[in-house]
Amino acid sequence: MNKTFSPEAHRHVDTTTAKIWSLSRSHHGLLPIHRVLLGHDGSMTNLLELISCCEVALRTIKQSVVPCPREVADLLAVDVGEPVNERDIIIVRSRDGSPLLYARSYTPLSRLKPAFKADLMRADIPIGKIMQRHRIEVRREITDVGYLSNDRRLEELLACPGPYLWRTYNIITQGKR
Repeated sequence: MNKTFSPEAHRHVDTTTAKIWSLSRSHHGLLPIHRVLLGHDGSMTNLLELISCCEVALRTIKQSVVPCPREVADLLAVDVGEPVNERDIIIVRSRDGSPLLYARSYTPLSRLKPAFKADLMRADIPIGKIMQRHRIEVRREITDVGYLSNDRRLEELLACPGPYLWRTYNIITQGKR
């Protein structure tokens, strides 16, 4: 009996990786760099600087302390209504201001040390740079990824028509969200 060995058949593939592969098959324009951006579990700030060959900066659209929304509370493992910092930003290339990425983050304020909180509330520093400055070791636990054909708001913010890739993740530090 002649059997062909397939490493994929014997390897566990996490659901995020499988979903990225599926998106790649169903959307033929998904380049290898798109798969890297969706599946990368480290600093997006550092990755964007490597890709763009220049430093990046943050342009804050909005930032405020809000009661944690119900749809976010479960992801963060906090109570609905707990104060969180909600921040909408665009990461841009420093040299010409070209938009690279839109992000919305929710950060439970109760978990932050005062110096980290002060940097976060300044609203002009990417979270990846803040964590680097404070020497915080983290990883990102990607919980979902997707493909959005078009979105009027994103088109305005990024000055670029769709499609858009998105992901949802938790930042894990010291084994906790």
